[in-house]
Amino acid sequence: MYNKVYEKKEFIIFQVKNGYVAYNTKKSFKEGHTHLRCFESAKTAIDLVIRKKVPRSTDLYYLTSLIRLSKDYAYVIKIKELIKYK
Repeated sequence: MYNKVYEKKEFIIFQVKNGYVAYNTKKSFKEGHTHLRCFESAKTAIDLVIRKKVPRSTDLYYLTSLIRLSKDYAYVIKIKELIKYK
C-alpha cells in the first residue's frame, strides 16, 4: 500500500510519488495526514507536534500541516493564533 520510511509514537511517514506523507495514526487518515516535499520537514513537523512547540516562523502550509497532525486542542489553538497574525 505505501512505503513507510519512519515511525515515531503514533506518527508515521511514508514516501509517495512527489515527496512524503506524515500521518497521525490516532486520527482518521482524511483529517490526520499532510503532504510535505522533504523528509526532514516531515520529521521536524512530527517532533514539533510531539513536543507541542510552535515554530518561530514558517509558511501557512506548514502551520496547517502541524494542525492536521496534532490531536492536542491547546496546541492547535496556539498554531491558529499564529496563523491569524500572519
